[in-house]
Amino acid sequence: MKQILNSIYKILVFFVNKLLYFLKHIFAKIAADRKLMVICVVSILVVIFIFSFIIRKLVFKKAKDEKSQIVKVKVEKIKKENKSISYPVMGTIKGTVETELRFEIEGVIQKYNYKEGDRIPKDATIAYLDIKDAMAKLQYAKNKYESEKAAYFSAQQRLKVYEDLFKLKAISESKIIEVRYEVESIKQRMATAMAELDLAQSNLQKTNLKAPYAGVLAEIYIHAGEFVTPNDVVAKFISIQDVYCEVEVPEKDVLQLKTGLNATLTCDAYPNTKFDGVVSEIAPIVKEKTRTVVVKIRIPNTQGMLRSGMFARGEIKIQEIQNAIAVLKDSVISLGGETKLLPILKPIPDKENLGVVELRQITISQEVDKYIIITDGVNEEEYYITETTGELSDGIVVEYTEANQ
Repeated sequence: MKQILNSIYKILVFFVNKLLYFLKHIFAKIAADRKLMVICVVSILVVIFIFSFIIRKLVFKKAKDEKSQIVKVKVEKIKKENKSISYPVMGTIKGTVETELRFEIEGVIQKYNYKEGDRIPKDATIAYLDIKDAMAKLQYAKNKYESEKAAYFSAQQRLKVYEDLFKLKAISESKIIEVRYEVESIKQRMATAMAELDLAQSNLQKTNLKAPYAGVLAEIYIHAGEFVTPNDVVAKFISIQDVYCEVEVPEKDVLQLKTGLNATLTCDAYPNTKFDGVVSEIAPIVKEKTRTVVVKIRIPNTQGMLRSGMFARGEIKIQEIQNAIAVLKDSVISLGGETKLLPILKPIPDKENLGVVELRQITISQEVDKYIIITDGVNEEEYYITETTGELSDGIVVEYTEANQ
């Protein structure tokens, strides 16, 4: 811009000198006519003013056009981050256990110790029946057993006396046989009473509904205060053991996978929740009809959220790259062969949002989704150009904004 102004200044000086030389000769001829001299001077001043105005307009228009034509770009800071190469999968959840809970005896549900959704350890009491009936039956059975036990003890003592008398020939043999039969009969009644006592105690225990394994109380069907029989399902209980997602992988891709690889899955039932898993099994055979291999991904199900039959989709992380410098692959310029350039922006000090472009040669290793891993040529905290409104070349000045602003 300074050179343009200097050129215009020199042109104006040249024309003014020529004009003064011309006026010197003209004034000599028209010196006699004062009126004509005034008209000439005014006309010359008007011409000079118009010429200056036109030049000024042209200069400012060119400067304005140059300013409006400056390339605008968006930039991002170069930083190290973790990247992973993933393989997309979809499949079905399998392996959860669902159990319908029932009381073994009839009665009225007294109370639930847990609510729906609670995690419950194995053998914990989920709910229990009103025990008044069971306690009454237990007390009756206990009293009956004690009575039969006392009768049996008494009969044994009497049998001992009769055996001593029989030895002394004081009673007949038929009498001793009768007493022995009576003792045996009482003994059988005592055994029956004992069985009834055991049953009553067992029924008392059966008033408690216990968790068959560690799991989650999924749903309650019959609530406290209602009468139930052994045929009634009172609640649904699900396991919290590990589940599996079975996915089918085309045979051409299966060599990319191996057991132990991490995976992340989502289910339609929980679209905002990610479930982490591990590849636990790769089938040794290929299905003939589909030409696919079944791969199992083991997923912890500690919350009991996953159920058999749920559809899942996600990705298996084939390779995880730690602390890598990754840039958008659309930003990398290929010059053919192995030469790759990345447009770096160097901010100009004291010039807000203005910077100079440097097309820098870089060394890359591999692509990860929409990114390219750079191994050499750039440093952290430098800016690279992600979007541009015009062509870029080495050394041009551009106006920039950060992509996340």
